Amino acid sequence: MSGDRSEVVTPRFRMWLRPDGIVHLVWNQGVSIVLEDAVASHSAMMALTGGVRAPLLVDAHDSRPQDRATRLHFVERSDLVSAVALIVNTPLGRTMGKLFLNVSEPVAPTRLFGDDASAITWLQEFVRRAPDGDP
Repeated sequence: MSGDRSEVVTPRFRMWLRPDGIVHLVWNQGVSIVLEDAVASHSAMMALTGGVRAPLLVDAHDSRPQDRATRLHFVERSDLVSAVALIVNTPLGRTMGKLFLNVSEPVAPTRLFGDDASAITWLQEFVRRAPDGDP
């Protein structure tokens, strides 16, 4: 992992806390996400947010399908996410994303998007705001 508290880089993903309060996770191209990756991404999010719930933007358009244990971990460890936007831009990715949503029934609001801009617009509704209105 990177030593910078605002970014975590591993051989399988990169995660950072954006200035608007959204955590951005990008899985490396062609990676098959396994349980160890799910655990590592949860630990990274904990480090970036200090354990405070935040919206999560997941760019998984170049990753491969996940096994059941990995999907369950993401659902069960939703304690850090206020909402999840999954970026998928292929028919297979969209099908796998819909299957994930239907089978796993995530606790946090979760939606599929074809681009970052619409996903970020939706996630901004879930950013925890300070009393003065700043994130």
